[in-house]
Amino acid sequence: MPAVCAPHHMFLAKLDGRSYRCSELMDDAAFEELMDRLRWRMPYNLRAFHCSDPRWAAENPVLKAAPSLPVDIRGLLSAAPQQPIRLKDKRRRQTMAVRYKCGDYVLTDTEDGYGRLYRVDGAVSSLVAQLRAEPITLQEASAYIDRHHRHNAGPRFHKFSVCLRVDGEPEPVGVAVASIPKSRHQMDGETLEINRCCADPRYAGVCSNLYARAIRIGREMGYRRFLTYTLPEESGSSLRAVGFRPDGVTIASKGWDCPSRPRSTNRYPEGEKIRWIFYAQ
Repeated sequence: MPAVCAPHHMFLAKLDGRSYRCSELMDDAAFEELMDRLRWRMPYNLRAFHCSDPRWAAENPVLKAAPSLPVDIRGLLSAAPQQPIRLKDKRRRQTMAVRYKCGDYVLTDTEDGYGRLYRVDGAVSSLVAQLRAEPITLQEASAYIDRHHRHNAGPRFHKFSVCLRVDGEPEPVGVAVASIPKSRHQMDGETLEINRCCADPRYAGVCSNLYARAIRIGREMGYRRFLTYTLPEESGSSLRAVGFRPDGVTIASKGWDCPSRPRSTNRYPEGEKIRWIFYAQ
């Protein structure tokens, strides 16, 4: 009789309408260990492929066409969050507890206990966690902004900078930098400009939290009027959430670059900007 090969198993995930390989072929012991962590309830968008001969898996057209997920299922199921985190699914309008988190990928709990795998992008899904404020140097804040801001470089001067952290994240999930107004027409001694706010889009409420904290710090320093700018295509929802109101449109008539303050227009956009004002009570 021909020898019978030991069974092999592979996990597949379906995200954004596409199948991904999220594990290599594993033996029974490794498969059962992961199923124990899943409480023997397969999450809705995970499935398992089983075969008795690894050569069949190598020639299977479905497996050959499936790209590898950037996170291995074994790594994900070994990474419980360091603090309670919830995920907001904006399509399903549900909020679920996060059971495991590794980078951008999380496994959530569902009411029936099966769970669901997500790649958190900030648009369709976002994370809700306790945000911890910490001081940050201008150099550190500017470096963070240089790495993550959509269209602006880090500033060179500030009155203060503040950052927000989440336990388990290797870097801040957002920073805000405040300074005296850049426009001399706004320099009345009582106005503070929040000239950078940069947030990790995966986490909900970071921008509004940063603006609120910057206002609170500024009020303690004696400022009564707070100023910031956005591009016309930005919604300003985080600003409205803390009480800012639009106060007109500014136009860079000569461009932002000048001999006394050279700027690269790649990171300092020219053109119209919306000015927002907040008055402290």
